[in-house]
Parts: sequence; C-alpha cells; structure tokens
Amino acid sequence: DANRIRLNSNGKLLQQSLCAIFRELDETINQLTDHDQDSREIKLLVRGMRRNITDYIAEYKNTHADTTFKIAFEQENVDFLDYDIIIDEENAQYAEYERIELFRLQLRLKCSAGSPLSGQTHSLSQLCKQPFIVMDTNGNMNRILVRACNRAGFHPKIAVVCNDIECYEKLIACNMGIGIGRQLDSSHIQDDIVDLDVCDFKERYTIYAYYAEKEYYGKVKEFVEFIKSKCV
Repeated sequence: DANRIRLNSNGKLLQQSLCAIFRELDETINQLTDHDQDSREIKLLVRGMRRNITDYIAEYKNTHADTTFKIAFEQENVDFLDYDIIIDEENAQYAEYERIELFRLQLRLKCSAGSPLSGQTHSLSQLCKQPFIVMDTNGNMNRILVRACNRAGFHPKIAVVCNDIECYEKLIACNMGIGIGRQLDSSHIQDDIVDLDVCDFKERYTIYAYYAEKEYYGKVKEFVEFIKSKCV
C-alpha cells in the first residue's frame, strides 16, 4: 500500500494465532525480567482529554525520568498501529485492541455569564440560529455537538474554530458564541462562563486507553495503570 506493508486477510488470521503464542512468551519473559530493565519508548497517540493527559505525562515523567515517550496529538492521517497506547473515545477501528475506561464525563453547552441565554431553559432546536465555537472541526467534541444538533433538526453554525483552549474559553466568555465542554463542578466554577440549561442535550463523553495486549507489560503497563489511577 504505497510505501507501507499491511496485512491481508491471511495475514490477519496468522496474526491472531501468533498473538496468542507471543502473549504467553511475553508473560514468561515478563516474569523473568525486572520491569526496570524495560527500555522501550512509550509510543502514545492522544485523541481526547489532551489537557488532562498532558498533565499526567508531566507528572509521570517527574518520577520516571528514564522513561522516554513518542507522543502525537492528532485526529486524522495517523496510522494508529504505530502506537502502543491510544487515548480516544469509542471507535470501531480499535476493535483488535484491549481498552480501559479512563473518563466518563457529562457534557454541557457553554455560554458567557453575561449572555441573554444564561439562566434560562432551552431546547437544543431553539439554539439553531446561535453561533457556535469549536476547538477542532475534526475533534471528538465537535462530532458530538454536530450529532446532537443534527438530531434536533439543524446543523450548528460554526462561527469560530480555535485550537487553543485559553483562546476558546476567552471567546466563549466574551459572548462570541456557544461552546461545548464538561459539566462544571464546584472545583471548576468559572465567573465568566456558565453551563447552559438545555433540556434535551444529554451527551456524555467516554474516553478509553486502548493498547495492544501483547505490548501490555513493563513500562507500557505501568503508564496505563498510572493514568487509570489518576482518573478514578
């Protein structure tokens, strides 16, 4: 396939058998080898909860200075088979991977605290003429927003596409449009941004850590367990 070699149907059948054999071999090697001697680079693809995962990587690196990472923050045009761990929402293309649930968040639409929309109850269809602000047109949050709006009978009017979270929040705060994000709790209350009360917007956002089972030992396993413990 161009400059890459990919498995055909026979290769995939062979892979299934070999994975079982390699898994037993890896478990045996893992029992015989001190995890501290695992010198692998952790190859990580982050497609969701980027801010949180970045914080966890920094915290992990502080206590595991000898661990090296290869990290990509991408949504498209990436061969996920090149990575040990993928952070993303549910996706059928990861069917051959094991997964651990990391986050399950209630989402809300956001507006400026000074917006006329604030403090009122709306249906999603009543917001059809409002401008929306999104972080990334190919991102998970945008897909969730578009799906919800389409079910309500309209396509959201995207006024701003912004790939910086601080700019994104400032634009919502100054009433440039409606955003989408996690439901605010008492530890994350903002003075200038509020959750909109939209009676039929019940979207949730679940993020998983996907990993190849045969690679799940040593540093890869330790890092997945670390971020899992941070998300509990």
